[in-house]
Amino acid sequence: MLRRVSLGALNSFSSKLTPIVSDSRRNLVWLALITVAALSPFLNKAFHVDDPLFIWMAEQITRHPLDPYGFKVNWAGFAQPMTDVMQNPPLCSYYIALVASVLGWNESALHVSFLSWAVMSVIGTFFVARRFCSSAFHVALLTFFTPVFLISATTVMCDVMMLGLWIWAIEFWLAGLDREQWWRFLVSALLISAAILTKYFAVSLVPLLAVYTLVRNRRLSVHLTWLLIPVAVLSNYDFLTEQKYGRALFSGAITTSAAVTSGTRLPRPVNALIGLASIGGCFFSVIFFCSFRSKRLLVWAVISLVLFAGAFRFFVVPWQYLEAAEAPVWFEGGIFAAIGVGILAMAAADLARRRSPDALFLLLWIGGTFFFSTFLNWSVTSRTLLPAAPAVAILAMRRAEQRRASRVTTYSLAAAAVCSMLIAISDYRDAQCERVAARFFQERYASGSRPFWFQGHWGFQYYMQQWGAIIYDRSNPQVRPGELVAGAFSDVQAYRFPDEQIIMQDWLRLTAFPFLGVSTLGGGASFYSSFGGPLPWIVNNVPPQRYYCFKVR
Repeated sequence: MLRRVSLGALNSFSSKLTPIVSDSRRNLVWLALITVAALSPFLNKAFHVDDPLFIWMAEQITRHPLDPYGFKVNWAGFAQPMTDVMQNPPLCSYYIALVASVLGWNESALHVSFLSWAVMSVIGTFFVARRFCSSAFHVALLTFFTPVFLISATTVMCDVMMLGLWIWAIEFWLAGLDREQWWRFLVSALLISAAILTKYFAVSLVPLLAVYTLVRNRRLSVHLTWLLIPVAVLSNYDFLTEQKYGRALFSGAITTSAAVTSGTRLPRPVNALIGLASIGGCFFSVIFFCSFRSKRLLVWAVISLVLFAGAFRFFVVPWQYLEAAEAPVWFEGGIFAAIGVGILAMAAADLARRRSPDALFLLLWIGGTFFFSTFLNWSVTSRTLLPAAPAVAILAMRRAEQRRASRVTTYSLAAAAVCSMLIAISDYRDAQCERVAARFFQERYASGSRPFWFQGHWGFQYYMQQWGAIIYDRSNPQVRPGELVAGAFSDVQAYRFPDEQIIMQDWLRLTAFPFLGVSTLGGGASFYSSFGGPLPWIVNNVPPQRYYCFKVR
């Protein structure tokens, strides 16, 4: 009789579980399809920003697999060891070397290979979000349709790869705590180690998961010893790189960041405003999930906007080089900073309301990422905020569920998708300008018998060097009279030849996206570094990208 009851209960449980499993599989399929479909238009995107560094290191790995940093590169106007230029670990470049040896080194092949990391990140967010809210599918989509995720997913840099490893490390760790299965902690520790070897910031997972485990279990747990694995991996990595290159690369990255920060960092209040605007702009999509039906909330939103817009006007804008209109910079800066404060306040309010380890975990996840990006990194760089994207999306959805705003969620996601896609398209066009400019100079001057020199980096440098142009070295200038030099006006590190020594040959102006800017000098926005502008993106009359070519007298 007992056996019959048990079998009956098991059959009943299985019949209830089957639809749930089917729904989950259907959700995963849809998430993968949406991710691939949304990123497909960007598969031919030109290599941009630091993409060339990762590609050059991958090329080095194909020649010398155990010596990824063993070459020099001219990235700042003079030749330097790659260990001084590249402040990221090599795992991403090893991945590029592996896939490129099969698919090729062209843009489409590498972007296709990086789709897997975007899909991995979105699906991992779905699994983690199920522990925090009931709308995990919407959380995964909101994470994807944030400006910081979409732009980062259209590069071949290490950020989305690290996020994929990061989110699955969290999932396996939380599953290990739930089920007390040692192998899940081992997988999590290995994923953390891989994430650290992809981007150093992933080391913050160690204290984050340690604090969460201590608060959840309310005692020291033997599970914490698994976190010694990534610590040991990082320590050995530092030891091995010091033996090979005479410099411990993780420790060296910290030292380099501190040195750059001390020499270039803006006053702390200014930097804090830029940091708030960055987190608000990177996760601008959450604004579509806010409800302003409450008069009290609406009043606070208006007050915050006015205060932060004023602060941007008088404290941030005077430090910036601007060619575009000034008013959109401080007005949108006020909006973004208000959203940034709202995100941090939402995390704190969630903890105050729920008083749970999960709420503390989300607060530390978001707050720690914001603090590092704003105060510890070499500049306020939007890409460093990417790891917080799943946590911000979870918070927004928990808030929406509290208001029971299921209908709002669908429209909100649609608005978030349109907004983020437009911003990603603007970045795509910026990258395209660099490739077009390089091809313009190639068509005009590649057939010449004399060396053709250029100044500039990012994608422009990559494509210029592809056709044989030679990058100018300020520490060893070899340009002779009669030779040509091209460059990008946006390259602030370029050597300025005296006017009497040059004869202008060509000017090239390229309009990327006339009303939406991501990284154009003088436009007020610089997604990749606050050195170029205080906002991650901006709606403004963005100046064109300009290139020149002159002959040396």
